[in-house]
Amino acid sequence: PWGWFPEDDAFGPSGKPAIGGPWSLVDLDGNLVTNVSFKGKWLLLYFGFARCPDICPSEMLKIARVIDQLKETHPQVASKIVPVFVSVDPARDSLSALKEYSMDFHPDIVFLTGSPTQVQQMAKKYRVYVSKAEETEDGDYLVDHSIVVYFHDDEGELADCFTQSMRPKDIVEKITERMTAATTVA
Repeated sequence: PWGWFPEDDAFGPSGKPAIGGPWSLVDLDGNLVTNVSFKGKWLLLYFGFARCPDICPSEMLKIARVIDQLKETHPQVASKIVPVFVSVDPARDSLSALKEYSMDFHPDIVFLTGSPTQVQQMAKKYRVYVSKAEETEDGDYLVDHSIVVYFHDDEGELADCFTQSMRPKDIVEKITERMTAATTVA
């Protein structure tokens, strides 16, 4: 067996990638949050860590630009989207560390963390590559991880993925296309 294969169900192959699924984490107020908490909303889901020196902050700023552009050009679409940041470094990304980190970013972004097991389970469901680099003498380290923004529809199904190379205006275009196509079909 080579390459990617879709999940099969009772009706045969669905043709959708086996990415995502049920998960549970904790928000900045310490409340349990699950995938069901966002039912009816479209998600922009990004995995990162608060001590990331460059890529995570630039991706978070890109998501902020996407949200702001959508609010300006397609307010109805923007009102149905929740941007979510999931920490891949639960050992250091405590609630207080994430609260502090979140103050540098768009106020609409929901920051989530959890136990190492919860985070590993979610990362595995999303096929997110996560690898802790070697610690320095002072105990600091980086976390290498996939750089993808997952876009989920209001039923929790993966609708698209946005890579690091995509510009905010291209992401806005794809989101608008997906969401307006979904409402005309429904």
